[in-house]
Amino acid sequence: MTQAAVVILTYNSRAFLDDCLASVRRLSTPVEVVLADNGSTDGTLDHVRRNWPHVRALDLGRNWGFAGGYNRALAQVTADWLALINPDAAPAPDWLAALLTFAAEHPRAAILGGKLLFGGADAGQRILQCAGTRVTDAGTAFEVGWGEPDRGQYDAAQITASVPGAALLIRRTAWQALGGFDESYFTYLEDVDLCWRAWLAGHEVWYVPQAEARHYFGGSAGGRASPFRIRWMQRNRYANMLKHLEAGTLLRGAITSAGYDLYRMLEFAGQGQWAGLRALAAGTLAFWSALPDLLAQRRRLQKRRRVRDADLRARGLLVPALAAFREYRRLARLPRSHAA
Repeated sequence: MTQAAVVILTYNSRAFLDDCLASVRRLSTPVEVVLADNGSTDGTLDHVRRNWPHVRALDLGRNWGFAGGYNRALAQVTADWLALINPDAAPAPDWLAALLTFAAEHPRAAILGGKLLFGGADAGQRILQCAGTRVTDAGTAFEVGWGEPDRGQYDAAQITASVPGAALLIRRTAWQALGGFDESYFTYLEDVDLCWRAWLAGHEVWYVPQAEARHYFGGSAGGRASPFRIRWMQRNRYANMLKHLEAGTLLRGAITSAGYDLYRMLEFAGQGQWAGLRALAAGTLAFWSALPDLLAQRRRLQKRRRVRDADLRARGLLVPALAAFREYRRLARLPRSHAA
């Protein structure tokens, strides 16, 4: 069994893939490289098999989404550590080595991520995309440091609520114990859900700044304002609330969320963004349609949880939804390429 495997999930990602695979080949730690394709129609698999013969290519047949695709891919990988890398991300040569070294010194660390910097047009700069996250009682998560110049202000390793699925490392034993991603999420917030479940199960999630990667945000799934994203973010943040929060926290989050939804509806309507308004409604309906299954998951998770909401708040991992909403307003004032 190899110590670590890098697994890249693709869906019509050929435009980004060569940069990603080149960066993975430069990793200082020997790894198995696996590419799993979610039914691409842009020739991704043929391109990889022709130009990257060392990569183990898996044809998943159709688009299972981020969650379902990774669940099927990782079921075919036996390494002790599983490194998930987006096709529009590029880890630095020491990214994996830094995470493995830190994990060896912190046996309770089940999921780890590093400092994520913007790629694309910002690749010549050091603009932060993520230096850890906080989750909120509205089921969302927001990235610490998003859009800030990297001046070393987040150079201390620390626990974090979650790490982005664009570049994360997870122990295979933890992945199996947690049951992988929740496939009902399809895409967006499935990484937050996984890390939240890890915390509730008694594991730790860590931000390790010595492990750097760049990410072309939205390169493989569209930007933040796309109706596709709005729909799945709405559905999945409500799923996070219901599954993970204790009753009192859930009530507060639900009240705040209702107010926020009303604000967004008025904002979309006022700007004539009817596609956004329809996506918001579709996401809410999708949540209610999944309610029986989500309630069953809630009962299981709450019965087995080993960490209380109060503990997560005391450690700065769970914050009120209003903190996230203020952060979103800040992001809206950033340059367009960095805005939420």
